[in-house]
Amino acid sequence: MLFISVAAAIVGVVLLQYFVYKKKGFSNIEYSATLSSGEVFEGDDVYLYEEIRNVGALPMPYIKIDTDLPDGMVFTLLESTIHDKGGVFSKNSKGNDDGLRKIKHTGSIQSLFVLRPYACIRRRWRLTCKKRGDYTLHGVLATASDILGIGVHSKFIELSNKDRNRLIVLPRPEDLAGNYTSSRFLCGDIISNTCPVTDPLRLCGARDYLPQDPMRLINWKSTAAHNKLMVNVEERTVRHRFSLLLNMSSRQIEKNDVPSDPAAIERCITLCTSILDRIAAEDVPVRFFSNYPPELMSEFGGEAVSDDEIGSKVGKCGPFRGARDMIYALRMLAMLKMKISTPIDRVFDHIAAHPELYRENENMIIVTSYIDRRMMNLREALAAEGVRVIFYVATTRNEVGALGEAEDVYFRV
Repeated sequence: MLFISVAAAIVGVVLLQYFVYKKKGFSNIEYSATLSSGEVFEGDDVYLYEEIRNVGALPMPYIKIDTDLPDGMVFTLLESTIHDKGGVFSKNSKGNDDGLRKIKHTGSIQSLFVLRPYACIRRRWRLTCKKRGDYTLHGVLATASDILGIGVHSKFIELSNKDRNRLIVLPRPEDLAGNYTSSRFLCGDIISNTCPVTDPLRLCGARDYLPQDPMRLINWKSTAAHNKLMVNVEERTVRHRFSLLLNMSSRQIEKNDVPSDPAAIERCITLCTSILDRIAAEDVPVRFFSNYPPELMSEFGGEAVSDDEIGSKVGKCGPFRGARDMIYALRMLAMLKMKISTPIDRVFDHIAAHPELYRENENMIIVTSYIDRRMMNLREALAAEGVRVIFYVATTRNEVGALGEAEDVYFRV
């Protein structure tokens, strides 16, 4: 009888702790994560600070945390393999471990803990941003068991903090001169003696300093050579605005509203970043257009080109001018999703019918992943209106054939 009573008591205790941990196991577990920066460039590193807290009196003898990162971000881990020579870890002449060290990248980390009551575990991870985008951390998947390991339960734990858990990865520009046959004067500057604004990037000589000259014009090398204050003489230029059009269609015919070749569109976005970066220091206004849903562009100040059937499906942003505005343009490119609002052929028809809605003086740059005869027809139609059209093709897809030396088309090398 005593044996039965003891066995019943043990079974009762086991079941009691099982149901207690099943009901209360996750109620006192809190998780918070903070990023060291809210905005970085592609390829940069950022630190993730984690905290796993047990705010209750119930100990957690076994808890596993699965931390998964969004696609485009990875953990950067430094692994060290130390050679064991007869039970003694070897050291080199500098006192470091005589082993192999390598960097490992992974998108998921699994960790095992024992959490005492009211205990807190703090960790720091190094993350590498592989791809541009807008990333938000939401939480982790936790798996816990009771003291005896009878019942194992899982639950997704949301972040207890909602600040500094978002990261915008800006696209990094590439070398246009090295990867493309680029124009010499991308922005169409023309030297003019009647323009009231001078260009600090174009110097045509030096002269004696006058009291009304600003200090920024002083040429210190000429001043030292002539032993008197000398200032730079700047050319007077006329700067032309231009438009940048991004084709979100990766091929001539897309079956869905999502590009069939996302990698080609990513290269187009990188190419747009490179063009914007190139003119950022030249203070040239640029407007951005794309067959991208205007409602998705409203988050970063975009809108539809017009109210008609086609114009309402074409998004536009800007104008962007100078290095200060270009950061907003890069954020816009970072947050673009793989969406197509309307076929690019309809956009070209709309441009030909309403060139005043798209053109900015005499320049338009079209960034695309392919080139076809329809684009050449658009070039000829806009040339009749006095608009110069330049094509940057992010791949080698040419549906036209021979383009001729006079065509302003630049392929990826």
